[in-house]
Amino acid sequence: MKPRQNRWLTRRGFGVHSPWAYDIIVNVINEKRPYYAYGDICSSLEEAPKHLPQYPQSRNELLFRLVNRFNPDLILEIGTGAGVSAGYLASVSNRSRVVTVDETHPDVPEVKKYLELFPNISYITGNIADIAGEILEGDNTPGFVHIAHTSLWRQTAERIIEFATPKMVVVIEDIKEKEKREWWRDIIKDERVGVTFSMNKLGILFFDLKMIKQNYIL
Repeated sequence: MKPRQNRWLTRRGFGVHSPWAYDIIVNVINEKRPYYAYGDICSSLEEAPKHLPQYPQSRNELLFRLVNRFNPDLILEIGTGAGVSAGYLASVSNRSRVVTVDETHPDVPEVKKYLELFPNISYITGNIADIAGEILEGDNTPGFVHIAHTSLWRQTAERIIEFATPKMVVVIEDIKEKEKREWWRDIIKDERVGVTFSMNKLGILFFDLKMIKQNYIL
């Protein structure tokens, strides 16, 4: 029987033989350095719609560090919520374009007003699956995808995986929710998926099949 991974040890890089995975765990996921942009982002949060969903600061800062590490030109977010995560994604670099997609709802004007603080964010509302499909099939494939505040996570995630490139990074929130658990267990075994990281609150997918396939439980 294969021994279970010790989350505490793996989260600190112990027993991780891949230098690449070790770097991601130690210098990205567990990085504690206060990046200069954190302060600027926090100062803008008062403008975010407080009654709409958003993730804890620690998870938004992890998104920031992942984008900082992989430096994608185009970032796609599915499910905008209050817009806070999009603000973190956009604050890494003005050279990155962030497209955040949401269903049409009564609070769209309020979210739009907040996101106007970030000139490199495009906020699009409508049919999430159709909009995501148009972006994925376009000439500029996203290098980073954040599947966030949406009930259509399964449809969009599977569409994204269908179009994934070896350099794409996909972050899926709340993988421990009951309806997502079995799906996540299946997707990390999918032959189209490479290295994965399973955390308490989110999962990270990579698609470079030249790397040894492994799921790191953190």
